[in-house]
Amino acid sequence: MSTVAEIESALKKLPMQHAQEVAKWLENYLNQQASAKSAPAKAMTVQLPDYAARRKVIFGDKVLPNMVLLAREEERW
Repeated sequence: MSTVAEIESALKKLPMQHAQEVAKWLENYLNQQASAKSAPAKAMTVQLPDYAARRKVIFGDKVLPNMVLLAREEERW
């Protein structure tokens, strides 16, 4: 069913109780869509993963060397 005419003919074939349930659902859906569009957009907050906790789970209390600093020490300027 892709056209309004097809949907309308299918609704006419339904028993009255089922057609009323579809009508109530459609009304609620349209009200929700209207209220969602009229409500101001909320700023989404993104929660970043806790890398320190993940590192501690994987490596424990082991102190890892800073590989960038070690590489810089080995370079000749």
